Amino acid sequence: MIFIARRLLLARRARGAGVGGMAILGIAAGVATLVAVLAVMNGFQMGMIESILEINSHHLRIETDTPLGDHDDLRELAEALSRVRGIRTVSPVAELQTLARGFWPEPQGIVVRAVPPGWPRDDPGAAERMSMIAGRFDLDGPGSVVLGSELARSLGVRTGDSVAVTHIPGGGTRPAEQQLLVTGLFRTGHLDFDRSWAFVSIATAVDLLEAQESTVLGIKLDNRFSDITVEQRIRPLLTPDQRIVSWREYNRGIFGALRVEKGMMTILIGLIFLVVAGSIYQLLRRSIMERSEDIAILQALGAPPGQLRLVFVMEGWMIGAAGTFLGLMTGLALALNVNGIFAALEVLTELLVQRGVRVFSPSHFYILEVPVRILPWELFLVAAGAIGISVLASALAARAVAGYRPMELLRGQ
Repeated sequence: MIFIARRLLLARRARGAGVGGMAILGIAAGVATLVAVLAVMNGFQMGMIESILEINSHHLRIETDTPLGDHDDLRELAEALSRVRGIRTVSPVAELQTLARGFWPEPQGIVVRAVPPGWPRDDPGAAERMSMIAGRFDLDGPGSVVLGSELARSLGVRTGDSVAVTHIPGGGTRPAEQQLLVTGLFRTGHLDFDRSWAFVSIATAVDLLEAQESTVLGIKLDNRFSDITVEQRIRPLLTPDQRIVSWREYNRGIFGALRVEKGMMTILIGLIFLVVAGSIYQLLRRSIMERSEDIAILQALGAPPGQLRLVFVMEGWMIGAAGTFLGLMTGLALALNVNGIFAALEVLTELLVQRGVRVFSPSHFYILEVPVRILPWELFLVAAGAIGISVLASALAARAVAGYRPMELLRGQ
């Protein structure tokens, strides 16, 4: 049956042979587009998710009522948590909503994050997501601050300059303004962090900014998807006024939006497969009609209708498999070389249009290069979906074989 299906597909005398080639190209185009778009979308989304989890929200957060100035009271709890299986690091942190003023007179609202001085050394995951573009992540000195690169640009400061930070302790009415020394500038690739975040040591936050915010114990796990299991292990160590918040709950808004965005994009691009499925259906319907006499002779010789239908189903499977293979290779080539392709487009644009034009200009897009993440299980689902739709369309078309009456067809010849 496979031999017969292949002969039917490759037969040059068949008037539908050209349509079969178009169906293969249609599936290849759909698969290649879906693979390339998913790879780039995964790159952007997973990069954002990792930046949020490693720098901002942690994998688990233990929210306490302990003021930041008394964070040493939580040292025993932090040491007990660090010994729990599955936990990588435990750090006391706090966030202060403040105003900052640099060279430009207009103040700007920022988030000052108070962390232990050795935070990047103790948390390699956060250090990996942050690149220092000037100075060092040095919070050892009193009054030291590390700014996001975009925040420093908007304030008009650089390393070695001073920034005036105004904080209202505990929601009171007396602001505490202090001059802090900029020791470093960081870049995460996430615009919200780089534009509005600053880091100070816990000592600076307590002694100079008079911070009275509650302390949060930020927990990093060896595997963030084991958060439920680890939460059950550490719950007996906590007091009733200490609350555990998982990264799933803390970031459910933005992560849910990213999930919906990816799902809608997949559905829209997947509509290509429906158009191709219609082409395969019409192709095999025409092929069955053109070979009605051959089918009638085979039926008269005793060939079961089920096997005849299976021949055309196998033909549809071959179309789907060939298109899927071609599409996967093309999509992977596009995804793995997307930055080279955009670089070539920029060179071509400069030659044909005008100089200085960039496809992804940093003045419009906050990226240095297009990130790409290829997930094998997504490739499997795309391939299975493309082949499955092809087989389904061919099975629907092959139902026409059951309606043929061999003696009636042969009597009319």
